[in-house]
Amino acid sequence: MGHQITKKETPRRGSLQYYPITRSDRAYHNFPNFGSLDAKELSSFAGYKAGMIQLVYSDVDKNSPTFKMDVVTNATVIECPPLSVCAIRFYKDKNTVGEAWAAGLNKNISKRVKFKENNSNSDELRAKADDIRLLVSTQPWQIDLKKKPELFEIAVGGDLEAKYAYSKELLGKEIDVASVIKDGTFIDVSGITKGKGFTGSVKRYGVKIYPVHASKSRRKAGNLGAESMAKVQFTVPQHGRLGFNARVEYNKFVLKTIKNPDDVNIKSGYTRYGNVKSTALIVKGSVPGSTGRLVIMRKALRPVKKAEPVRVELLR
Repeated sequence: MGHQITKKETPRRGSLQYYPITRSDRAYHNFPNFGSLDAKELSSFAGYKAGMIQLVYSDVDKNSPTFKMDVVTNATVIECPPLSVCAIRFYKDKNTVGEAWAAGLNKNISKRVKFKENNSNSDELRAKADDIRLLVSTQPWQIDLKKKPELFEIAVGGDLEAKYAYSKELLGKEIDVASVIKDGTFIDVSGITKGKGFTGSVKRYGVKIYPVHASKSRRKAGNLGAESMAKVQFTVPQHGRLGFNARVEYNKFVLKTIKNPDDVNIKSGYTRYGNVKSTALIVKGSVPGSTGRLVIMRKALRPVKKAEPVRVELLR
């Protein structure tokens, strides 16, 4: 039941760590926490997944068998137009006590959420609060992707006074990805996986496909459990919805920040995305989500090793 007939060593797919397996409410997912930050340090940034490429990078890990060698690897291109700082959000005992919104925001943001420009009462809210975060918005219209933005929170480093002073400095301005994420560092990536729709247990969990004459049904579990239990346990692989789940991948290595889009664009354009028009990040390996979907990146909470910038050469 738990293996494919072609590969008997293949374990059952579908992690039991996630239960119930629920569909995400929206097409992007933010982090619940951000770890420790230095003064005037922002916790996270966001970008749109453009596609994947192949490149050559110089391995600088002394413990790696390919140390000082050129290594070919797959990488993901994430286009990161600047974020707009919309508001300062004040918290007291983890509950919101108010917001101070910036003036002159883009009309697409005002269509997305209703707000009032109330910067005058920010000092009063500061006196009540014990924590401060920034409410930022993406600007997909700058890269001709769409008009509807996504809004989410990011944390600010330092004590409360430093957070408030830096937040007032950034309010109504734009944040560039280079000021938040550096080359040669590890990040955590949060996104929504590809939605597969309604699927059977073979695709969903990788159960064995039975021989032709072994059973009435070939593409499902052999049985649903013991008769004496009088119920079907959640661990039994059955058909159902697959994908579009919130997932986090830890310790993704940032290979390079691309400021000139021509340095990362390919002749045919990225499939179902087109050409990159703004600043982009090249992240080693894959990230969750489909093309054009928003992924949110933060400073790695548990980096596995020290890292430093590497030399990167794209293969075209």
